Amino acid sequence: MGEKMLALVFHGPGNLKLDDVEKPQARPGELIVEVKAAGICASDLRVFKGERSAKEGIILGHEVIGTIAEMGFGVDGFHEGDRVTLYPVVSCGLCFFCREGYPSICPDKRLFGFEYDGAFADYMRIPKEVVGRGNVLKVPETISDEEAALTEPLACSINGIETLKLQVGETLLIVGAGPMGLLTMKVARASGAGRIIVSELRKDRLDVARAMGADVVVNPKDGDVASMVKEETDGLGADAALVSIGSPAAALDALRAIRKGGRINFFAGFPPATVIALDPNLIHYGLVTITASQNSTLTQFRRALTLMETHRVELKDIVTHRYPLKDALKAFEGRLSLEGLKYELFPRF
Repeated sequence: MGEKMLALVFHGPGNLKLDDVEKPQARPGELIVEVKAAGICASDLRVFKGERSAKEGIILGHEVIGTIAEMGFGVDGFHEGDRVTLYPVVSCGLCFFCREGYPSICPDKRLFGFEYDGAFADYMRIPKEVVGRGNVLKVPETISDEEAALTEPLACSINGIETLKLQVGETLLIVGAGPMGLLTMKVARASGAGRIIVSELRKDRLDVARAMGADVVVNPKDGDVASMVKEETDGLGADAALVSIGSPAAALDALRAIRKGGRINFFAGFPPATVIALDPNLIHYGLVTITASQNSTLTQFRRALTLMETHRVELKDIVTHRYPLKDALKAFEGRLSLEGLKYELFPRF
């Protein structure tokens, strides 16, 4: 029996356990990363709730910063002790979608925390095929562990804004002020957005959105979102909208609140079999473009690191809860309650 380590293992919907598992050892071409910090993503919550599939027995977690603890024979370009983060999407690189620049919809893609063992552990293995693809990136020393663990969600936010084709000075409506909605708001501001309007049901999150720089905040409990948005835009509506919560009502609010010729990005995942009853004439006669984004490209992931290194986006206020790995179940419980924003796990807290 080899050395053991602590890991948060998925044993099926509603069944997460902190297990003592075999500590990985580097085989030729592989890296072993000692995890310093790992973020809990909404997709991790969806796996736990049975809304998204993952391999049973897998270690969850894909938002990670760590240091190289061991290098297998034949690995070049790294040294033990290097601080690294991981682009977690491993696509085939050869199919139509990969060639067109959409690795997240590659039919053969595999993800860390879903098909590969992930970051909610003391150590994680980076297989040879992943190391060789350039998915492991060095992290500048000027970026803290807490911030570096946000590289992957920050890259997703970059993808969301770029998918919307947001233009400098345009008005953006963000529906949902959770951690990803607020992180994307920050990216939009850094990208030159004009007025940013945030819609959210929870008053505490609206207060946070305002403190983080939203120009206008609206609560659907206070009236019709579309009417409130149009009041703020001289009756026109928002130029673009990003739906950061998997809610049919949120999607319809966005559709009714954008101007003719506007764009909507369904940024958040929805529960399985979700059905939205919408008036197609709002799209047809309004010339509305509906699109979506998920994950990011490796190029966007690299640019996320650059944004952090150059301090173009302030991230420190996104992380509100920090837990040692041994308290991971408590962290999941808190995140499911929607208290605070981003939760991160620290194996050596």
